[in-house]
Amino acid sequence: MRTMTLAGVCILAAAAASCGDADEERSGIESVIRDSAGITIVENEEPAPETRLGWHIAESPTLSIGAFEGDPAYELYQVMDAARLPDGRIVVANAGSGELRVFDASGTHLASWGGRGEGPGEFGDFAAPWSVGPWPGDSIAASDPFARRVSVFDADGAHGRTFVLEDQYYRLMGVLPDGKMFLGTVPTFVAGTMGTGVVRREIEYAIASPDGSLHAALGTYPASEWYIVAEEGMAVHPQLFRHSAIARVWRDLIVIGSNDAYEIRAYTTDGVLAWIVRREHDVRSPTRADLDDALAERYADNTEEERAEALAELKDMPLLETFPAFGRVLTDSRGYLWVEDYQLPGEPVPPWTVFDPEGRVQGFMELPSDLSIFEIGEDYVLGRVSDDVGIERVQLWPLDRSDR
Repeated sequence: MRTMTLAGVCILAAAAASCGDADEERSGIESVIRDSAGITIVENEEPAPETRLGWHIAESPTLSIGAFEGDPAYELYQVMDAARLPDGRIVVANAGSGELRVFDASGTHLASWGGRGEGPGEFGDFAAPWSVGPWPGDSIAASDPFARRVSVFDADGAHGRTFVLEDQYYRLMGVLPDGKMFLGTVPTFVAGTMGTGVVRREIEYAIASPDGSLHAALGTYPASEWYIVAEEGMAVHPQLFRHSAIARVWRDLIVIGSNDAYEIRAYTTDGVLAWIVRREHDVRSPTRADLDDALAERYADNTEEERAEALAELKDMPLLETFPAFGRVLTDSRGYLWVEDYQLPGEPVPPWTVFDPEGRVQGFMELPSDLSIFEIGEDYVLGRVSDDVGIERVQLWPLDRSDR
């Protein structure tokens, strides 16, 4: 079934002047923009499968950082994030060594900041540094989630200050243009659900002021589903085709929600709903055959005994009502939203739907399927790949935004 029916006109008066030209450039993709009690609602039709944005990603990366052996500075392990600085340097959050590793525009290692420890500018033993990105001015911020710390370094790597986040907020989800921090908890299970069945985790979000103090608590939102088997103990498994949480900084707003429906909600830093972006799509439900095939694929490399044991434990895993409406959500330096279509069983790798800063669909675009994307800049895509033996590399792929 379809998630919405679209009118063929732009309703919001402020956007009317620009809608006609934009729709022509977008090969007739229709968008409805309206205002509802101060909330901007953008409803988009689903583009035809052949609709492609005129932008292009290179066929191969121009920079690949990482090595199997040699200089340890290039041996990357547990890369959690990476960011490109205005001068072309790339800062890699290498949690395996507890460092920020800095490389020049050609991939040459320049310095390593931080290290394991509890002192100023140091990082803990688990998943840290977890994120890295720009801080207002020319500084760089990195987070240590389980120590609830955010450390700020200047452009030369000198440690400036460290914030200890309040209460339960561990993870730095992003930094807003005014220096406020978008925070989230580590997902937890809903209390009182210890029997066999599907349990959905929850995440709490908040905004912190630039000094680390709590600015606004934003409430609790659903994360992903897990399947609990409470027989002779308790086993916890990821639910197949589970949904996931969305948490991004978009312009001066924050995106919070999940991919249950094709709806992206953006809030002000005070927690006020400001934008809703929707896209028409086909709602599909998983079948028992989909689940059985996915389980068989998941345990295909296990021994026969291990596979039989796992499949017996999961034989009663229930089906979720619907597949996720989409996959990952990213934002770029221009304020565009990039939304990855969900890969259905047996289907090829899907494209990404690109929305402009007003939430209108521009078209589909393919990105490298094996790239875990950290950042989309004006003319590049930055991310991580891992080969068959687990060697991690941070790669930069040129992005051409001109229509050809």
